[in-house]
Amino acid sequence: MSDPMLREKKLLKIVLRILEERSQDRNSIVRQMVVRGLGNIVDGAPVKVKKHKKFLLDILIKALNDTSSSEVIGESMKALAKVLKELKEKDIGSSFKDLTQQIQTYFDDEDDALRSMAFVLFGILAQLTKKKWKAYFAKQVRKSWVTLLLHLQDPIPKVSMRLQNVINKHLGGTDELKPEELQVDICRHLAKENAELLENLYSTTITYFSCSWEEIRAVAANLAGIILEHTDTQRMKWLDLKHLLMSLQVLEKDPSPTVQLVATEILSDIYSGGVLEE
Repeated sequence: MSDPMLREKKLLKIVLRILEERSQDRNSIVRQMVVRGLGNIVDGAPVKVKKHKKFLLDILIKALNDTSSSEVIGESMKALAKVLKELKEKDIGSSFKDLTQQIQTYFDDEDDALRSMAFVLFGILAQLTKKKWKAYFAKQVRKSWVTLLLHLQDPIPKVSMRLQNVINKHLGGTDELKPEELQVDICRHLAKENAELLENLYSTTITYFSCSWEEIRAVAANLAGIILEHTDTQRMKWLDLKHLLMSLQVLEKDPSPTVQLVATEILSDIYSGGVLEE
């Protein structure tokens, strides 16, 4: 698929027809090789990518749903990353919605490679978004922003670094992104400008207290503490302090010493700060 002879019109047509047929093969290794081959068209016949964009996107997006093989899904993500770089927003068409939604389902996936590639693909879509899908993509970012904030400190360094690079590139930064500083800046901004989004940030954050990854539990607890620290409690009418205290007390008994320490520090800050009396 990387061979330049693929650019010959008749040959490419025959090859694509064969790959389409084998994309439904019972053997997952064959399906994996199909999506890898489709991604390699970028190397063999880059000028043909736009012409066959719908064909490519349809098969690759469908492969993201291959629940019987994480290898097929991972291969599809890699192929999509190559194909999308050859396209513009208008080329993706209605596939943009399906693609964006499918990618987000892997943000919390237990497979490190899938999680990592999902963040990379989301970053590529962010760069592609100009006019038509700008409002829609912004809405999807709002739905996933807490997940993105937490995974900036993903338990797997490679995953966290990839996401940090994606976000830093989107923000136009040149210095190394510092996750906790970004969290503090966001909380300060929302406390002044958008109480509704701050409430959303808080309510979604505490759902991660029961996450299977101890590192994410610790980051979520820490983020909840940052929200409390940088918000006037008089304006936090939505805060169920009793529920928060109970949740933090549970985390104090967490199997992870790191989580225990974070929970204890936040409880100490709450009591010493006089939040309870208010």
